[in-house]
Amino acid sequence: MNQLSENNKKTNVAIITINSTQNNTIMLAKNFSGKHIATSSLGLALKKKRGKRSVASGAQLSSEILSSKLLELGYSNVFIKVKGFGRGRESALFGFSSSGLIVDEILDVTPIPHNGCRPKKSRRL
Repeated sequence: MNQLSENNKKTNVAIITINSTQNNTIMLAKNFSGKHIATSSLGLALKKKRGKRSVASGAQLSSEILSSKLLELGYSNVFIKVKGFGRGRESALFGFSSSGLIVDEILDVTPIPHNGCRPKKSRRL
């Protein structure tokens, strides 16, 4: 009985990855088995050829659209993975929390160099 309820818990949980760059914010929703459920970005939300995709309010709008898709499909809980350093990071998180989805966990998976690139050689005079 306990195993059955745990399987039901995993069926209504989605994993959302937010890739926030300087030019755009792209969101992808997957289930626990890794199957693609839905995707959203500001270009899909506004349906304009030329528009400002780097604005923070657009990331919030596209996250609300993605969360409404997930609520229609029956998903109630989400795990969020955030990657990047763009403007839409915080506003996308705010859009998910205000839409009615239950946010279980927020992870920052931005790649950080441990040692980095080799510096330029010093100048000799």
